[in-house]
Order: sequence, then structure tokens, then C-alpha cells
Amino acid sequence: MSRQKGDRALTKNIVPCTNELMKQAEMVVRTVFPWMTPFEWLSFIAIRHRDSFLGRLLSRVAGVEDLVAFDVYLDETNAVRGTTGLYRYEKDAHEAVWVAWFCVDPAVRGRGVGQALIDHTVERARNAGFKKIRLYTSTDPNEETAQRLYERNGFKEVRRERGLFTTIIFRERTIPDAEQGVV
Repeated sequence: MSRQKGDRALTKNIVPCTNELMKQAEMVVRTVFPWMTPFEWLSFIAIRHRDSFLGRLLSRVAGVEDLVAFDVYLDETNAVRGTTGLYRYEKDAHEAVWVAWFCVDPAVRGRGVGQALIDHTVERARNAGFKKIRLYTSTDPNEETAQRLYERNGFKEVRRERGLFTTIIFRERTIPDAEQGVV
């Protein structure tokens, strides 16, 4: 089976994150990103409680317009092995959607899960009518493989900012054939 066909098959394992799956999703995120900033930690609380007053308040404080989606990759045992999401910032909600908490459990890396998650995320953004998709990542050595994945998938570096421990890399991709408008 070709890699492309295999990746398409893997996208069938990506489902919306339910309350029952959220604890597993958070464990994967914390494994991949053990050094979350307070802002990142609060943003995950906002995702976990997205339908509550607390979640909406934390989102607003962070400048997030809305959470478009938060999905998980499930392996054959229905364990969460990856996460991805989409959200809009108030400052650029009219022009782009941002990738939220894209990560793959280190135990399943190299098996096409990251590519399946990227394909799913871009398709979700396209189906919602977005023209641009943005993300931020860093120069942390643990993110080197992700950098190559982003590059292969058309996410171009648009700027860098010095962070506390690493440099933050901002990336953007134009989505071909996106319909006008947003969610």
C-alpha cells in the first residue's frame, strides 16, 4: 500500500474529541509538550471546558474568537495517539484559522499519524471555508520532525519571535479552493 493511500486510511481514525477522550488527549499533549507556558496550559483548560463559562472566559482572555474543532487520532484499541484542532483569533478571525495542539504520541511516530492529522486538519479548514491556515511551533529539538512535516505540507515560515527558552516559528499555508467566508 502506498504511503498516500495508507494516510487516507488513517484519517478514518480521527474523530471529534469527546469528554470521555479528553483526559487521554491531555495526557498525549502533556507528553509531547511537557514545558507548557501558563498561557498554553490555560488554553488547554479552555479547550477541555469549551462549552462552560470558564472555557469561554479563558478563550476570550486569550483573544480566541472561537474553537472550530478539536479532534483526536485513535489507534486500534481506541487509545488517543494524536491531537489536532482549529481555532480563530479575534485579531485575524476574518482571514485565517489556527492549528491547535497538533501533536503525535512519540510511541506511534513514523507511522503516518502526523500526516493523517495534517491532511484532516487542512481538509477541515477547507470545508469550513477558510483561505489560510496558521500555526506556531518552535526551534525545540523535539519539534524537528514536525518542522519537516509542516514544510512538506506547504506551511511556510512567515516570522520568528524569541521565546523564553526557544524561538517561536510562525507558519502559514494558503488553502487552495477554499470557499469564501468562515464557519
